[in-house]
Amino acid sequence: MKTFYSCVDALIPSPLSEQHLIIKKKAEKESGLITAYASEEFRTVKSQPWIFIKLNETPGLNGVVFFTALQFSYGGKFNLKLFQKLINNNYEIHFAREDLSFSKKKPNIKSLNFLMSNSLVFQRDEKELINLI
Repeated sequence: MKTFYSCVDALIPSPLSEQHLIIKKKAEKESGLITAYASEEFRTVKSQPWIFIKLNETPGLNGVVFFTALQFSYGGKFNLKLFQKLINNNYEIHFAREDLSFSKKKPNIKSLNFLMSNSLVFQRDEKELINLI
């Protein structure tokens, strides 16, 4: 059985217990269970510096289940650097709310392109777009 880190979203006004339940269901769908819990602090959600460190400090984990893919976009654009770092270190990445999964064996490029495009659309500066017209 696979084991995963649970990473809740500190910025969504949703009870942590609810997020953990949804994350747990995603872990079960991926033939795993949650064995460790974490979340980025409010001050660090934009850069996400702790999740990789926490994964490396916890032996035997197969990956991490995030509550939402939005957690990778709080820095203004999709955090592709962290995404690639996790994948390149053989960690699986799962997003519970969107029901998406990524791994080195199954890169799921189409869904990754969607997440990156979605991030660009929602993070755009409306004033800059108006000036282009």
